[in-house]
Amino acid sequence: MKPILAVSLLALALTACGGPSDEDKLTPDKIRASESATVLPDIQLSENPEPPPAPPEPEQPELNELENLAVENVVEIETQGTIPPAFQALWGRVPSDCRPGAVTGTAILIGPDSISAADATVSLQGVLGDYPERFSGRFADESGYERREDLTLTGSSNVLIRNGVTYRRCGAARPTG
Repeated sequence: MKPILAVSLLALALTACGGPSDEDKLTPDKIRASESATVLPDIQLSENPEPPPAPPEPEQPELNELENLAVENVVEIETQGTIPPAFQALWGRVPSDCRPGAVTGTAILIGPDSISAADATVSLQGVLGDYPERFSGRFADESGYERREDLTLTGSSNVLIRNGVTYRRCGAARPTG
């Protein structure tokens, strides 16, 4: 029943549109008459065909959902602290990362105030967020380059996600790769 109703409404809408009237149809006589017009329309040409640019609108402060001013470069509140003990361990992406000794391969070693990889170590400069199973901090490498690191624990705290990369806790569960 519904498809029949929809088709009926569509047909009714199309018939209501109708076709072009005789005045709207272009014929050879109308084309010749328009080409042989002796009177040109009265238009004034401007010396500057481009209109002047619109004056800039006064800048309105952008408001967020709570009607507070939205600030582009918001500085996050930072506190001193350490990386929580739940995150401190040797983490690997493949089984060979979990060998005893120096940090090798794609493994990372998280301590109270640093994250070490085979090729670099970053030091904690400030805590941006410390929540159960989630930690964010500002870290700097040896050259002074700073970046944000986001750490998340899942899988009974045996899986670590660091800035989108997944690691497994060495010694607790065999890493897969």
